[in-house]
Amino acid sequence: MNSAKQLISPWARLLTLLRQKPSAVDITTTEPHALTAVLEENDRLFKSLLDAFEGMIYICSADYRIEYLNDRMIDHLGVDATGRHCFHAFGRRTICPWCINHRIWQGEIVRWETVSPIDQRWYEVVNAPLHHTDGTMSKCAIMVDINERKCNETELKEHRAHLEDLIRARTSELIQANRQLRLEIEERKAAEITLRENHQRYRSLFEGSRDAIIISDINGRLLDLNEAAVQLTGYSKVEMINKRVPELDASIDLKVYRRQFRRIQAGQVFTGEIQLRRKDGRIIYAEFNSKQMTLAGIACIHTTGRDITERKTAEEALRKSESKYRELVQNANSLIIRFDTMGRIKFFNEFAQHFFGYTEKEILGRSLLDTILPTVRSNGHDISPDIEAFLSDPEQFRINESENMRRNGERVWITWTNRPIFNEQGELEEFLCVGMDITERKRARRQIQNLTHELMKAQENERHRIARDLHDHIAQDLSSLKIRLQTLFETHPPDTDDARGEADGTLAILQRTISDVRNLAYDLRPPGLDQLGLVRTLYLYCDDFSQQNHLKVDFVAAGLDDLVLDEDIQINLYRLIQEALHNVNKHAEARGVTVRLVASSPNLMLRIIDDGKGFNVKDWRSQVNKEKRMGLQSMVERVGLLDGTIDIRSRPGKGAGIFITIPIKEQQRDPQASHSDH
Repeated sequence: MNSAKQLISPWARLLTLLRQKPSAVDITTTEPHALTAVLEENDRLFKSLLDAFEGMIYICSADYRIEYLNDRMIDHLGVDATGRHCFHAFGRRTICPWCINHRIWQGEIVRWETVSPIDQRWYEVVNAPLHHTDGTMSKCAIMVDINERKCNETELKEHRAHLEDLIRARTSELIQANRQLRLEIEERKAAEITLRENHQRYRSLFEGSRDAIIISDINGRLLDLNEAAVQLTGYSKVEMINKRVPELDASIDLKVYRRQFRRIQAGQVFTGEIQLRRKDGRIIYAEFNSKQMTLAGIACIHTTGRDITERKTAEEALRKSESKYRELVQNANSLIIRFDTMGRIKFFNEFAQHFFGYTEKEILGRSLLDTILPTVRSNGHDISPDIEAFLSDPEQFRINESENMRRNGERVWITWTNRPIFNEQGELEEFLCVGMDITERKRARRQIQNLTHELMKAQENERHRIARDLHDHIAQDLSSLKIRLQTLFETHPPDTDDARGEADGTLAILQRTISDVRNLAYDLRPPGLDQLGLVRTLYLYCDDFSQQNHLKVDFVAAGLDDLVLDEDIQINLYRLIQEALHNVNKHAEARGVTVRLVASSPNLMLRIIDDGKGFNVKDWRSQVNKEKRMGLQSMVERVGLLDGTIDIRSRPGKGAGIFITIPIKEQQRDPQASHSDH
């Protein structure tokens, strides 16, 4: 009986809890080997159900050790973490500060929605207690991907906010339309709240899934279904058992159905949408996922489904709302245009007509190019690649700034908010763009950038002057003083041990002061830039930094032999590497840093990569204004002043990389210059 008791695993306990059916075996009267076989079969059956579940599941004990992971959770974590602590599996060294296990041990079922740090997707999480036969408990955690729903909610909220801005000053009819849209959104929220409240009644994995779960045999005859499936179809379990899947599909095409069913029988996973006919005759839209599985040695088909009628309704409401939106923009105080996938202008509101200098009759049907978009920008950049990128992937250009052109040839800068418009078949039909003139803001920004650049240049010049004074005057005077003191002590040696000790201490302090002054002068303006050239100076700096801080720095430069870079470029490259190494040494806990400086016309490329503890770049960007240490932010600003780009990549535990691209700017080569940049 002891061995049989050990076989009452989490699967058998879960099966009893989730199915809520009494065991068909009397433990007190059944032989141990028969009881063991029954429990093993229950284990296999329940494990198959868990592995086939569309969501992710893990079970952990009271000491936080993982007892079970289904296949989807293993794929999510990237490793089978069975036997490990749950917080280790999710990348933490200690128990998560938000852990709610104490509530689970009190018998509470806890639900919430969260973003996974592994794939940055939204999940709905359900944690429930599992009661052991020996009186102990385990925790069962279920995670269901709700990212698409969250994205839909975000898009709907963004559209609502934008629509309210446009129609605020419109007629009472438009205000009523806006109220109606707000009411629809509130109804959608109320429906979601109702769905979550209903979900709280679920007390087990199978019956508690918010998705309908249907098990059918290999011929499509229904064998079992959960409460969610009953609610979805309107049929009771008794009525559903022995029905065939095609009987529920209102849009069934038997030829298509047979072809799809053969694919499932062949082992493929099939996902799609159907129009489901409920018992009350109402037609709803359902999304489903079907695949073959084995239960108790029998080939079955596992299908999960969910009602997407509300989503379909919301999508249709959104499409109609966009139609209303197009009708409202004619008189808006913004540039509003619409053009097809060939770039032909289909709509041009009055504000745009006044701004660009074209009448509606003159502009409609014409191409964007050479009317409001120049083929070549002021900086000589051909606009064609940008247009191709926009048409191929409009989602990447939801908001963008572009140089535009008025009818009189005047160049202006506009911030555009772009939205692709699709027809009922889901095909991209045209683009809707709302613009705002930012020409004056761009000019002011450029002026600020120029002034900042001049300020940094003046700062470097002042550093140069101070460094020269420190080196040529103070350091030299201190060296002379040291020599004179040494001569004095040699010609008039102290006559006591204490006096000799004081003399030696004075000389040591003086030597440290000389070294500190020279190091300060070097930090203010490395003399090697003028004497040895950029590459040699950087090499010596990296080597010296490595020795002083016990941090391996691997510096390599290429392609700079024949370049005489502008002095501003040289000192800023030096400062960028200097700031990066100081940041790594102070914060990264790294063992090594790789620095690569490569010239590849027309740009210089600087790569600084460390093997430290890394950080969350998104969190850093959101907190940069509150950050006391401004190292990375000062690098971003410095690169911007050089008309370059900077890309910061990092993940916790994966080190960090800084990728900088700066346009090459050479100075006139001095024929008398004797140093080489090697």
